[in-house]
Amino acid sequence: MARADTANLSVILPVVVLASSVSIMSTDVYTPSLPHLPEYFGTTPQAVKLTISLNILAFALAQLVLGPVSDRFGRRPVMLIGLLLFTCASIACAAAQSIGQLIMMRVAQGLSASVEAVVGLAIIRDLFKDTDQVRALAIWGMAISITPAAAPILGGYVHVWFGWRLNFWIVAACAAATTFLIWRTLPESTVPDRSALAPRVLGRAYWDLVRNRPFIGYVLVLGASLGMIFAFITAGPFILIEQFGVPTHHYGYYQGIIVAAFFLGSLGANWLASRTRLDTLFAAGLIVCGLGAAAVSILGLLGALTPAPLVITMSLIAFGMGPIFAVGPSFALGFVSRNVGAASALIGSGQMLICGLASGFVTAFHDGTSWPFVCVTMLLLLVAGIAWRLTGSSPRTPST
Repeated sequence: MARADTANLSVILPVVVLASSVSIMSTDVYTPSLPHLPEYFGTTPQAVKLTISLNILAFALAQLVLGPVSDRFGRRPVMLIGLLLFTCASIACAAAQSIGQLIMMRVAQGLSASVEAVVGLAIIRDLFKDTDQVRALAIWGMAISITPAAAPILGGYVHVWFGWRLNFWIVAACAAATTFLIWRTLPESTVPDRSALAPRVLGRAYWDLVRNRPFIGYVLVLGASLGMIFAFITAGPFILIEQFGVPTHHYGYYQGIIVAAFFLGSLGANWLASRTRLDTLFAAGLIVCGLGAAAVSILGLLGALTPAPLVITMSLIAFGMGPIFAVGPSFALGFVSRNVGAASALIGSGQMLICGLASGFVTAFHDGTSWPFVCVTMLLLLVAGIAWRLTGSSPRTPST
């Protein structure tokens, strides 16, 4: 297998994107089924929502370990093992006979899916530098946005025609195919560090990162903005399908509009990356995202959050996330000179921990209305504003 520094980067990026897309697909493809699972399993909506929130929390926490593991053993073997375990967990989800079994297997899915996220970001950090890294992240964002746009549309029709279980079989098949492609095409992108998992080294790495105020500021901004989307993913099917009577097989189109907005935001960020200051691009994205969140909050308080205004305001949030996620990870990693795997893990873990908490709040306070979702959005808007101030010093792209 060729070393990454001599390999064709135009092949590596699509393969990494594909691996990330499969992990995203595992949640989005079955969201249209969520309102129907309480009756299927004879349980409550809160229990069904745990298949989302606990999956996200597992996804978040596993990255703290898997990032340093990829520093120690290399990106390639960790990615391959993670995909194999993800394939097995997806099959187990399809075979679940109770809500308890589905929750446990969704946790297993989250643990294994986190590999693709943390290792994918580390590979991009390994191979792309400065503006090229920003553009690679923008392309990554555009490409993986296709999955949450298409997956719920596919999942809705699959649910209506064949039942919810087939969605997990589809995920398993896609994961198995991706594993084969990774095995055939992905080279190693780093030199394994034998000391990466030493408790003292690992503890010091995370302690230094937690004390790195600008780094943590960017992680919180990324997490707060993404948390708004995951709050919608958790609450949206119940709001649109149960509260407003949207047909199950049409739900995906509503989510697809929101994801298309993220795609356009990422496309614009990719085009502007070499034409404007990156800190200006990041600030513009955050302002647009903030305006969307403020609009959701105001409409919710006025009782006017019907399907069309909900989709429009969430699309504003998603459009602003395009520049945020194209630039934010590069700025965060720009304040890190070593332990890149641990830093990538903390970026991903921090984001998803916030997403898990947002989803958990929506789950715990489910009352059949949009109020829990609106309250979470307002809180995350406040967190994003405070975190932006935390970034403090001038942003920079990662050092070479």
